[in-house]
Amino acid sequence: MSVEVKNVIKKFGRFMALDNVSLKVESGELVALLGPSGSGKTTLLRTIAGLEFPDNPGAAQVLFYGEDVTSIPASERKAGFAFQHYALFRHLSVFENIAFGLRVRPKATRPPETAIRSRVDKLLQLIQLEPLATRFPSQLSGGQRQRVALARALAVEPKVLLLDEPFGALDAKVRKELRRWLRQLHDEIHITTLFVTHDQEEALEVADRVAILRAGRIEQIGTPDEIYDRPASPFVYDFLGNVNLFSGRVKDGSVVIGETEFALSEKTGELDIDAVAFVRPHDIRITRATGDQKTFPARVLRSNAAGPLANLELERLDGGGSFTVQLSKEEFLLLQPKAGEQVFVALKNVRVFSEDYSI
Repeated sequence: MSVEVKNVIKKFGRFMALDNVSLKVESGELVALLGPSGSGKTTLLRTIAGLEFPDNPGAAQVLFYGEDVTSIPASERKAGFAFQHYALFRHLSVFENIAFGLRVRPKATRPPETAIRSRVDKLLQLIQLEPLATRFPSQLSGGQRQRVALARALAVEPKVLLLDEPFGALDAKVRKELRRWLRQLHDEIHITTLFVTHDQEEALEVADRVAILRAGRIEQIGTPDEIYDRPASPFVYDFLGNVNLFSGRVKDGSVVIGETEFALSEKTGELDIDAVAFVRPHDIRITRATGDQKTFPARVLRSNAAGPLANLELERLDGGGSFTVQLSKEEFLLLQPKAGEQVFVALKNVRVFSEDYSI
C-alpha cells in the first residue's frame, strides 16, 4: 500500500505549515519525517491520516495505493495512528486496549469474538507481552505501554501505520531498545509506515528513507547514507549530527582556510569566492608534527575522553575561532593531547555549498 501526497498547502492563520509539499512512500517502506519544531512534520502526518485537510483541495491530493482519499475522513482511510502519549484506556486491560478498535466496529463489520481473540493473541505475541495481557496500563512501564499502543493501531489491520513521536516520552535507553524493536517489527509485517521524529539518530537508525523538512518544505529525501554523506544543502548538513564551520575561500577547486589549502570532497568548479567549509568532527585529525600533510596550527582548549570516543575542543591560532574534534579512544591515548598545547590540524571530506551561509 503506497502513500502519496501531491502539492499540499496547509496554513494556520498566517503560518505556512506545509508549502506545496509532495512525497511518495512506496508499499512496505518505512519513512521518517525529520526536522526541527515547526517544520511541518506532524501536520504532514495528520494530513495523510485525514485529521487535517489541504487548503488547496482542487490542486492537492492524498493517495492511498493510487486511490484519491483527499476528502475522505480519518475514520474511513484505514490508517493506524499511534501518538507520543499512548492514549491507552486506564480502565481496560492490555488485551482489551488492543481489542478496542475491533469491538467498537459496527455490528455488520465487527469480527466474531473468536476472530478478535485470535487477532489480539497474535499481536500480543508480536509485541512480546503475552504474559501481561490481563494487566492495566498503570502496571506497565513506558516502553510496554508504547508497545500496546502500537499493537492497538495494528489490530484494525490498517493499510498504513502513522506514528507521531512514538518514543518521545521515554528515556534514552528505552528509546534505543524500542526503535530496534520497531525496525524488527516492520521487517516482520512490512506495513507501509511513516513516523515523525526530531531525533536524528533515531531516524537514521530505523528508517528506509528519511525526509527532512524545513519551514513547511521537504529539504531532502533519501536513504540514511545518502542524506548523511551527501547532504543537499547547508541546512541538512548542519541539522544532521555535529559539524564544524570554517570560513575560507574557494579557489581552483579547493578551499583555503587560513593559509592552508584543502581538497574538497565535491568539486565546485573554478570559482574564486568566500565560502563556509563544513567538516564533521570525526573527519578532523590532529598531530604534533605537520609531516607531509596540509595542516594549520591550533591550541587544545579541553578534552573529554569518557566513553568509546574522545571529544576535544580546539582553537585556531589565526583567530578563526574554536571547533570540535572527535577521536577514537585509541587515537586519543596514543596522542594524549594536553590542554594549552599546540597541535596541527588536518581536514578531510571538506564540503562547501554555493549558496551563502554565514557563521
